[in-house]
Amino acid sequence: MYACLQTLLVFLIIYTPLAYASVTIFPLTILESTVSIIILFWLLSMLIKKHMVFVKTDFLLPVLTFTFVVVLQIIPLPIYVLKLFSANTFILFQKFMPKESLRGLLPLSIYPEATMAELLKFLSYLGIFLFIINKIETKKQLSLIINVIIFFGLAISLFGIIQKFNHAEKIYWFSPPQSLSSHFGPFVNRNNFSGYINMVIPLGLGYSLTDIPMAKRFIYWFSIGVMSLALFMSLSRSGILVYIFTLMFLLTLAYLRAGALKEIKISYIWFFLIFCLVIFSMEARNIFVRFTNLFKEENFVVFGHGYSWLDIGRMWRDFPFFGTGLGTFGSISAMYKTSPAQTSFSYAHNDYLQLLSETGAVGFVFMALFFILYFKTVIRMWLKRRDPYVVSLVLGGLASLTGMLAYSLLDFNLHIPANGMLFFIIMGLVYRLTFLESSHRDYNGIIDAKPRKVF
Repeated sequence: MYACLQTLLVFLIIYTPLAYASVTIFPLTILESTVSIIILFWLLSMLIKKHMVFVKTDFLLPVLTFTFVVVLQIIPLPIYVLKLFSANTFILFQKFMPKESLRGLLPLSIYPEATMAELLKFLSYLGIFLFIINKIETKKQLSLIINVIIFFGLAISLFGIIQKFNHAEKIYWFSPPQSLSSHFGPFVNRNNFSGYINMVIPLGLGYSLTDIPMAKRFIYWFSIGVMSLALFMSLSRSGILVYIFTLMFLLTLAYLRAGALKEIKISYIWFFLIFCLVIFSMEARNIFVRFTNLFKEENFVVFGHGYSWLDIGRMWRDFPFFGTGLGTFGSISAMYKTSPAQTSFSYAHNDYLQLLSETGAVGFVFMALFFILYFKTVIRMWLKRRDPYVVSLVLGGLASLTGMLAYSLLDFNLHIPANGMLFFIIMGLVYRLTFLESSHRDYNGIIDAKPRKVF
C-alpha cells in the first residue's frame, strides 16, 4: 500500500510543475484528486488494520482553527449575524446585490465560490503535509522523495536553459504561455520558476553535506550549479535577491551547528558560494540591465512589486476581523486602488498582507501561530540532533522554507499550486527528519522522538 501512495506522491512532485505549475483548472483538479486519493487510501489502510495512529503536534490545532475560519466564511449566515461579524460585508452586498437576495442568508465571503476553490487547494497542501509527517518514517523513504525533488529540479532547469537558448516563444514549443515575455521552463512566469527552484537549491546543498562519497557530492554540486545558472538566466530580480538571502541564511545556520557539521563541510559551502559567483558572472550583464530597469518602472517605485500595501491596509481596515474571504483579493482589489497607474491584480505580491485582507486578523493570527509553533518544534529538535544526515538536510530544508517565506514579501509564489505543494512537502519532510531514528545515539540520547497519539 505504501509503495502505491509513495508513487502518487512522486507523481505530484513531477506533474504539478510540468502542467504549467498547475495554474489552470484541469491540472489543479488532477492535483486535488491525487491528494484526495492518497489521504483516502492512507485512512482506509489504518481502518483495515484497526490501528488509527497519528502524529501529535502542537501546531495542528491552529491550522485546523484557520480552516474552520475559512469554512465559516462560506457558510450563509443570518443578516444580523453577518452585520455583527462584518458590517462592511453587508454594506458591500447592499451595493451590488438585488434587494430580494438581501432577505435570506449571506456569507462572510464576498465571493464564496472563490473562497471554496482556495480552501480546496489549501486542504490539498495540508493533506499532503499530514500524510508525510505521519507516513514517511525511514531514511530510505525520505532520501527517495528528497532526491526526486532535487533531480527533477535539475531536469526543469535544463529544460529552461534549452528553452532560453532556443528563444522559444512557447513553453513546450507548441503551447503559448499566458505571458509570452516572461515564461521560463514549464512556468508561465519567471518569478514562479525562481520561487520553485529557490526551494530546491538549498535542499540539494543540504544533501551534499551529508556523509556521502565525494564523487556523489560533486554530482549534487553540479546539479545545484545548473539550477543556479537557470535561476540567473531567468532574470528574475526578486528570485536572485531571495537566492542570495537564502544562501547567506544557510551559511549562518551552518555556523550555528558548526560542531555537528565540522569545519570541512562549512568550507564546502564557501566553495559552492564561490562557484555560484562564477556562474553569476556568466549572466552578470543581463542581470545588471534587469536591475537598472527596475528604477525606470513607475509601477514598482510607487507601489512596490505589485499592489499598493497602503491600499491593502485600507482594505483590511474595512474588513478587520474575518476579511473579505480567502481567494477574493482579485475580486475586490479594483475598488481600493488609488492610482490609475496601478492595474488590477489577482494577487497582492505580498502573501502576508493578502492573507490579512482575505481572512482578517482572526485567520491571520491562527496561520501565524501555525508557522511559529512549527518552526519552534523543528528548530528545538534540530539543535539537539548530532546525526550528520539529519543536521545537514534539516539545514537545507529550513533554508528552503525561510527563503520562500521571505519571497512571499515580494510575490505570490505560495498561490502557485506547484510551488505551494512543494513548500508543504518540504515542510513535512523537514519535520520528519528532525524526528528520524538515528543509527547511533545523539549526544542527548535521542534515538526516536516521534510524538504520537493513538485515537
